[in-house]
Amino acid sequence: MTVGFATLGVSCTIVKSNTSNDIELAVSNARKSLSKRPSEIEPILNAVHMHGNGKRELTDKNERFRKFWIALEALINIDGEKTNIAKRIENSLIQLYESNDPANKYRIKSGFEIVEIKKDRVDQFHYAIENPERVVQLERILEDLIRSKVGLCHRGYTKEYLEVL
Repeated sequence: MTVGFATLGVSCTIVKSNTSNDIELAVSNARKSLSKRPSEIEPILNAVHMHGNGKRELTDKNERFRKFWIALEALINIDGEKTNIAKRIENSLIQLYESNDPANKYRIKSGFEIVEIKKDRVDQFHYAIENPERVVQLERILEDLIRSKVGLCHRGYTKEYLEVL
């Protein structure tokens, strides 16, 4: 079988191929994971929806950035806390990678701090200054965290922004 649970510090579903059977099994496993956390389902679905909108936005990088940021905030704010967003995003990423690699401790590399992405967000949302330079980094962070929230293993999209202590 090409889909199953792997213990890498935590259990998650690994999807090794894109065959319909493998994808259906992965979706079923993700549903089971989410059914144990019913209060998180709606915010996760909202985040997935905004992520999809961002992926479909092919011409306007600023609009992609805004949609990805909204999706990321939906994921991070599941716990009800609405402050210290940048630090909570960094902590979520670090916990994700450390749970899959318990022998190592991680931190965000200099220059890739989430606070830098948040500055771009503030410029766009509050001052209409458009600067989509970090849209790829934001997209990769979002994809790793979405996969984690639905019980799928991350794909290492953001590992390049982390370093081992």
